[in-house]
Amino acid sequence: MPTPCRLLVLAFLLLPAWSAAGGGTVELLNYNVQNLPRSDFEARVDGLLELAAGYDLIVLQEDFAPDGLYSRWEGGAYWRGPQARWRWHNWLAFVGWPLGYRAPYDSGLSVLATQDAFSGPVVRIEPLVTLAFDDCHGIVRHSHDCWANKGLLGVRVTLENGAEFDLYTTHLDAGSGARDHAARLSQFDQMEAAIAEHSAGRAVVFAGDFNVPGKRPEQYADLLAFKRRLALENSGVHATHADWRECQRDFIYIRSGADVRVEVLAGGEPAASTPGAGPEGVDFCDGDSWRGKALSDHPALAATLLIEPERADADDRSR
Repeated sequence: MPTPCRLLVLAFLLLPAWSAAGGGTVELLNYNVQNLPRSDFEARVDGLLELAAGYDLIVLQEDFAPDGLYSRWEGGAYWRGPQARWRWHNWLAFVGWPLGYRAPYDSGLSVLATQDAFSGPVVRIEPLVTLAFDDCHGIVRHSHDCWANKGLLGVRVTLENGAEFDLYTTHLDAGSGARDHAARLSQFDQMEAAIAEHSAGRAVVFAGDFNVPGKRPEQYADLLAFKRRLALENSGVHATHADWRECQRDFIYIRSGADVRVEVLAGGEPAASTPGAGPEGVDFCDGDSWRGKALSDHPALAATLLIEPERADADDRSR
């Protein structure tokens, strides 16, 4: 039987490995919250805020200024994507103002962090990159994407176990036509260059609304190619309703780094985001059928991530 002295020595030797495992579990929420004109956002905002407060890190799309969740976020800190900028067509905006439009829109991208995150797994979050897309398609049709200033938002997160990872979010052009996808291809190129520059060899979590569902296989192939070029892996997090798999355009991608491992422990669609759903979930492919059942027209995706340093000394002791 080991003596108390031997147990103390063993505990001392294993302490670095135990420390590495502590403080590396991150609760992440990705959500397109549909803060658009005539979208009943005000009726949903309290539920959205309550949902978000249950996570460490929250990445949002369509969280447009000036009244998005970020502007009401009292539970921690936030970071914002590209701001609104005027383009040549924005002189038409006055036509839409009586209807509730407030063009030009900003990117609608936000990263929120709760106070609990900073007292738990997170030590520091620093702004990394804010990138506005050069190309868009759609003014009076094609999902009207050019009224927004879509882009890429990235922050660098340091955890209490010493691991660092780069957290990105985006919202790509939404139309389904050839020119819409041509704009998305340009957006893929811009994002790839930015991530290659800022996150070379680093661990990455990339959650967003990529607007390329599997039901458009030729376009979806370009999303898969983009993912492969950056060595991103699909987290496997999906909405509850099976029919959404073909329509899915919101994804959480992960990548381990040279000295940091990223692993998905659990994930799915939070029940609190679909308070009116039946056992099968909400079919978000079916127009407005989400109303009265969910907090937004997209499913929320939540993931429990284990992010920890790769420690060679701990590996050597285990052999």
